[in-house]
Amino acid sequence: MYSFLSPFRVCIFTTVQISEYHINHYNFEDYFRMEDKMNFLPTEDHVKVSGRTIYRDNVRYLGYSATSISFCFTGCKAQAVMISDPADWPEEQHARVGIFVNDNPEPSKRIELKELRQTIDLYEAKTPETVTITIMKYSEPEYAICGIEELIIDTDTLLAPPAPKNRKIQIIGDSITCGYGVEGSASDLLHDTAVENPTKSYSVKTARALDADFEIVAWNGKGVISAYIGEGDQADDSWLVPMLYEYTDAGCCQQFFHEPPSMWEKWDHTRFEPDLITVYLGTNDASYTKNYPERKKAFSLVYQGFLRNIHAKHPQAKILCMLGTMDQTLCSTVQHAVKEFSKANEDVSIKYLQLPLQDEENDGIGTFWHPTEATHEKTAQLVIAAAKKLMGWE
Repeated sequence: MYSFLSPFRVCIFTTVQISEYHINHYNFEDYFRMEDKMNFLPTEDHVKVSGRTIYRDNVRYLGYSATSISFCFTGCKAQAVMISDPADWPEEQHARVGIFVNDNPEPSKRIELKELRQTIDLYEAKTPETVTITIMKYSEPEYAICGIEELIIDTDTLLAPPAPKNRKIQIIGDSITCGYGVEGSASDLLHDTAVENPTKSYSVKTARALDADFEIVAWNGKGVISAYIGEGDQADDSWLVPMLYEYTDAGCCQQFFHEPPSMWEKWDHTRFEPDLITVYLGTNDASYTKNYPERKKAFSLVYQGFLRNIHAKHPQAKILCMLGTMDQTLCSTVQHAVKEFSKANEDVSIKYLQLPLQDEENDGIGTFWHPTEATHEKTAQLVIAAAKKLMGWE
């Protein structure tokens, strides 16, 4: 074991367990807060990464909803040095994360990232325990980004990261998938990331119930041929889900790194090979297509093209398409698109799931007409049942 003493803190590490470390400038009081410290980077040697993340300059950036890192250690205390870009966003659009301990589905704390760089306490106990800590992005990718710069534990016993699960699900969608406004109310006049919670969305509920690792590619207001356009009549095709699907995190590249599209990091689809892919798109497109037959036809053709691309990237995966919670304008169109795709691709196992409209009277309404947790729970039960049937899972 080696000890490294700097004017800022003591770092204790083993060359076998930790291959990378670095020193940042901390408040002098932090130096003595944990007598024995091990500082390590959020590399995949040290942490389990869930979802698409960018790792650049020794920082693990979390953009998409429910992206996370998990690590295991035996000790009494853990901290993380996190960065964000709060100055670029109003307070209601700050990045937020949830901290989870072991398999507890509820976070031990939720944190708003208010500073460019801040050290946050992840875990503390009076006696050493072996625990798994997870940092999960709660806010969606449209708003402030967050990054994990360094992790700190009060011991030299960093354990191997959590093992991958046997099942894998890729979840494609929009704000519904993100858990947008799930903790808000219909009376909200302004959206706040404080009321976003992906763990209360059908997406994370489904993955947890099926005991699966998952990857979410979802963005508020986006669609297949148009983003949500309100009362307008022109399609907004500037940022669409089929485009986002090709990149690790286009939002982070554009909004945080300020890079042109030619420099955005392309996603390596072999990094996550799902058994099941769920596609929940069409709610925002309906604001453009309305009931115009030619627009619905255009949507169907592009939707089928997106399915072909998904299948080409993951030929072994089964696909479950769904629609209906907030708007049912394109339900029959999606169902027809799935049928046409299936006829042209007989080797693909694909199904369509019709979802019921949300029940405002009994289940309430979240921010800007988005579903509440009660509605998400009903959706999750339908998706879980359909997934089990499609996959043959118990």
